[in-house]
Amino acid sequence: MKNDLTRWLAWLAAAGFALQAASALAVPLTPKTDDEVVETLPTLGAFAAEQRTLRRQLAAQPRDAATALALSKSTLARARNDGDARLAGQALGVLRAWDGDDQAPIEIRLQRATLLQHLHQFDAATKELEGVLREQPRHAQALLTLATIHRVQGRYEESDAACARLSAAGQPLYGGACTAENRALRGEFDAARRRLESLVNQVPGNPGWAAWIRTTLGELELRAGRRDAAVAQLQAALRLERDPYTRLALVDALIEGRRFTEAQALLAEAGDGDAALLRRAIVAQALGTADAAAQKRALAERYAQAALRPEAAAVHARERARFALEVEREPQRALELARSNLKTQREAIDLVLMDRAARAAGDAAAQAEVAALAQRIGLRDARLGPAAGNAS
Repeated sequence: MKNDLTRWLAWLAAAGFALQAASALAVPLTPKTDDEVVETLPTLGAFAAEQRTLRRQLAAQPRDAATALALSKSTLARARNDGDARLAGQALGVLRAWDGDDQAPIEIRLQRATLLQHLHQFDAATKELEGVLREQPRHAQALLTLATIHRVQGRYEESDAACARLSAAGQPLYGGACTAENRALRGEFDAARRRLESLVNQVPGNPGWAAWIRTTLGELELRAGRRDAAVAQLQAALRLERDPYTRLALVDALIEGRRFTEAQALLAEAGDGDAALLRRAIVAQALGTADAAAQKRALAERYAQAALRPEAAAVHARERARFALEVEREPQRALELARSNLKTQREAIDLVLMDRAARAAGDAAAQAEVAALAQRIGLRDARLGPAAGNAS
């Protein structure tokens, strides 16, 4: 599943809500001649046509911020659709005319932060956002993004501070939802649930808002160990808005409850991105379908290709660990990948994944490692073992 920040930003884009105010990548492959084909990328008709036009415009005016932003955002949309980190790298490359420019437009810097986050370069994204906030301390989008990056890294107190600043900047609804999610991560499920329920109908006429809050509630219930309640919230969210993130969150809740047939039906609408393919492989493995082996093989090949590119390794670390554990049934390999993933990304599911891999591998020391990390960052999650201090 996409990480937490991607969910917040994707919802903002889908809802059309405008918050105030309008790299360390791998060395690129360099062809020896102009006609050498380095790689052929998959294309989507609408994206491809739009991007051809934008690239022509940007070639004519390389410092046209509006065109660069449009092309970068379109390319990021493709990256999210395809689950392809290469495209996110390309979207960042579109902004190269402003590299090292401390006077770059705020919108360029925010987009650069979003892309760095997407590539799991969280510290670089944070630095970019802090620069924006030094100039505009009440910039709501920058505050929301910063709060969520801190959350993804397991830095809850710093996230709380950014949430509070977001409320003070004139966005009390977003600030309230932000704070409530942090409280839920600490195990304050009842208080967080009440706060989120109070927010559901606060933006009349905008089903996207209610769907977003319901999705957050669904994830809260899953962490609280209330699978049926989680499924109900996520189903309600999906009825309000057919959001890809919510669909996959519901699939995960169904898989948690071993409701594989329902998950399989829901995945029929999920497209062919990496996240959907992983879940199809998990469900096929669980159900023993005729194509289970073919799906496993195809996804293994896709991950092997992605692993050749350094920028893709961090982006797919969680998915590769889950694939090793739930499809390949290689718990030791899953444990190695899950531990590596936790070096940069510490959402609840990341700790749960390592805990499950450690249990499957019979590694008590690794279980204790997860428990210690959960205690250190303050995470409470019913899916973690008793040593991690889960809440019921």
